[in-house]
Amino acid sequence: MAPQPNIYRQPAPANTTRDTVNQARAIVKQYTASPTLTRLHMSRMFLKYAEGPVGSGKSTGCMMEIMRRAFGQEPDQHQVRKSRWAIIRNSYPELKSTTIKTWELWVPNEVAPVVFGAPITCNFKQNLADGTRVELEVVFLALDRPEDINKLLSLELTGAYINEGREIPWEIIEALIGRINRYPQITESATGEKIGGATEPGIVVDSNPPHITHWLYTKFEMGDVPKGWEKFQQPAAVYWDEEQQKWCLNPDAENLRFLPDGYYQQQLDSAEDTYIRVMLANEFGASRKGRPIFSLYSEARHVAKAKLEPDRQWPLIVGLDFGLNPGCVIGQLTRRGIRITDEIPTSDESLEDFLETYLVPLLAKRYAGYPVTVAGDPAGRGRSANDKRTSFDILGQFGLKGFPAYTNSFQVRKETVDHFLRRDEGLIISPHCTNLREAMATGYVWKESRNNKGASLDIADKNEFSHVADAAQYLCLWAKYGYRPQPIKDHGPKKKTMMI
Repeated sequence: MAPQPNIYRQPAPANTTRDTVNQARAIVKQYTASPTLTRLHMSRMFLKYAEGPVGSGKSTGCMMEIMRRAFGQEPDQHQVRKSRWAIIRNSYPELKSTTIKTWELWVPNEVAPVVFGAPITCNFKQNLADGTRVELEVVFLALDRPEDINKLLSLELTGAYINEGREIPWEIIEALIGRINRYPQITESATGEKIGGATEPGIVVDSNPPHITHWLYTKFEMGDVPKGWEKFQQPAAVYWDEEQQKWCLNPDAENLRFLPDGYYQQQLDSAEDTYIRVMLANEFGASRKGRPIFSLYSEARHVAKAKLEPDRQWPLIVGLDFGLNPGCVIGQLTRRGIRITDEIPTSDESLEDFLETYLVPLLAKRYAGYPVTVAGDPAGRGRSANDKRTSFDILGQFGLKGFPAYTNSFQVRKETVDHFLRRDEGLIISPHCTNLREAMATGYVWKESRNNKGASLDIADKNEFSHVADAAQYLCLWAKYGYRPQPIKDHGPKKKTMMI
């Protein structure tokens, strides 16, 4: 078993009394891992990901994982256990004010000072009772943009720790993987035997729940997890009590004994719902910052546990947003509510190309034989200046009957979506519809705008999420005002529907 990193020693200064020498010779730091982080330490996977609420001890656990591996590195011919790790954060201010501060709590400057050079480094050295010596070099890096990959190209690393992985793009991970297991270097003995190399190379990541189009979500939640990757989920700090209709503290949350009294309650009393859901309740969030338009939306309540399959008992409703960036959602209205079974994200192409390339093939492949109604933006009734066709005319040329939604009033559109969100199972989204989920969370937000008197204006921000959000609104409008569901018998064509 590898030596445990719970005592950091430093050389005794000259000309000191015996008591001072004894105090200087050892600084004790005792680390106790939570149940989830204990499993992380025991795992031997290449990439280990700890996800949990704020204050759960994730960062400390990941830094102790570096120490565990440094102490467990096989010694070289000189009995030195050498390793080099990168500790990565998305920006320099957060790296300096948060990540490095946590490191210094466990590796004090009296033991191994952090040197703020280019790059920032820390060299930890300790003699062990078995006669070996640990030499750990840590390089602190801020890598928040794909162009920062150049910072990695010359590094030879044993491993890397990514603090708050939800802020790091996938391109950084791709480049980082190629720099791991490069130190210590492998050499050959006189007999040709390989000597050296990293004993346990790899990547450690911690994060609060990411947004649902982030690589941490898609890799771990949307299919086959890459070989050698493992996720360690900590309990939520709070949970929603349906009977009391309020957020409650979770007694099973980890790290509670090391947190100040009232730590989570104070946040519940003051934080907005979006913060509580992501940072405390372990719900997946969104990549944008802003005040969400659909504040009633909850990943826990409105996302199905498994991919939704279409039900032949009910016809299809396609919500379609026209314009230069078409996008659509596909769903069915049942007696309980709306089931969103598919989405086609926004694309930068004409409506004709969008229909021919994406929508019509999807309907033919997955929904063959279903009656289909397309509910579109009422503005689509306007004729093109080029060929006098409306967007609804173009739909007809592809064999689709389209109808304008009930209204284009934003207030009515929002209230209609809220109507379904309030109902029990009123709106359920298939988990693979990640763009719509992110839009419904906090991707689709209020624009920061004010009138000449300084009052805030409720105007939707036209961003990359607004098109799929608009498509969902048209679907909901048609479900509430333009259609009344009845089970279909013999799957025959009905009024305002057609067969694909």
